[in-house]
Amino acid sequence: MVPPGEQPDDKFRILCVDGGGIRGLISALVIAEIERLLQARDGDGARIADYFHLFSGTSTGGLIALALTRPDPAPGSELAGFYTEDGPKIFHRGLGRKLLTGWGTLGPKYDNAPLREAVLDRLGDGHLANATRELLVTSYDMTKREPFFFKRWKAQKDPAWNFAVTDAALSTAAAPTYFPCHELEGRALVDGGVFAANPAIAAIAEALGRTADPRPSLDDMLVVSIGTGEFETGFPPSQVRGWGDLGWIAGGGDEPPILAAMLGGSADGTDYWAHMLLNHEPGEARPTAEEIGRGERYFRFQAHLDGAIEMDDVSRETLEVLLPKAAEKLIEERRAEIEAIVGRLKPI
Repeated sequence: MVPPGEQPDDKFRILCVDGGGIRGLISALVIAEIERLLQARDGDGARIADYFHLFSGTSTGGLIALALTRPDPAPGSELAGFYTEDGPKIFHRGLGRKLLTGWGTLGPKYDNAPLREAVLDRLGDGHLANATRELLVTSYDMTKREPFFFKRWKAQKDPAWNFAVTDAALSTAAAPTYFPCHELEGRALVDGGVFAANPAIAAIAEALGRTADPRPSLDDMLVVSIGTGEFETGFPPSQVRGWGDLGWIAGGGDEPPILAAMLGGSADGTDYWAHMLLNHEPGEARPTAEEIGRGERYFRFQAHLDGAIEMDDVSRETLEVLLPKAAEKLIEERRAEIEAIVGRLKPI
């Protein structure tokens, strides 16, 4: 921890973005606001990739991380288009698809061709080694049953790991039951949210394992973690105790309860662990829920939704009202912290 009266040096800065499907629009809007403030200070050419050393993302957050670190990235204000313009195409299925998959019970709800098209349009056809900053994009290998990460440094060191950006994007976004796995060199890769919905701890561990400069300690880090909104629907024991395979998949409405539990539980656990590693002074009382993720080294920004919004809800109300409203409320409630973080960010 930083001694009283001293300012953190922020030697190594990390930006993390959660998974959450279409709710990634919230993250995109928060990032756009951070970049707007940076541009107001440093000029219109400022990009958020100029200020963070490592970008980490899971699922929709992985897409954002890849977009922010592509060569000659678009301004953060254009990130929202991935959701408002491409989202309705990505999460569209006609009657034929519904019949073929038994409304998602016999196969993935969506074909990933529209997602691939959007990725190529937004991210280009480059490779990981071309990223402008360090990357950590999560996925899970169902063949070997182990986490699989897409990393820039590894791609630059070994051509065999220099995968196409589209491979990273389609792997991290392959949410079980929503999209098919992405096949890559004999691996069946799915959404990293099954183990790291909030990739902050994975990113911290990655930073600690660096052998190239800068090589940070925990005291050298500034981690900004952005969620995709939460509204947790609970289930009484009388309902859960009766769930079999079908119940865990379809017992809670449109979003499978098993997937919601994995994503929510993983993200909440990571939030607490990251806070204890970076913000907590040994010997102090354990933090309250309200204190977690409020700095000085780990900041967590999570919007609280007024109602459940499914990961594939691309209704006009969701895209034009509910998600933008949630992002705006989060930004205003945490504006002082956002401005303080921007004040600490210096070009690399």
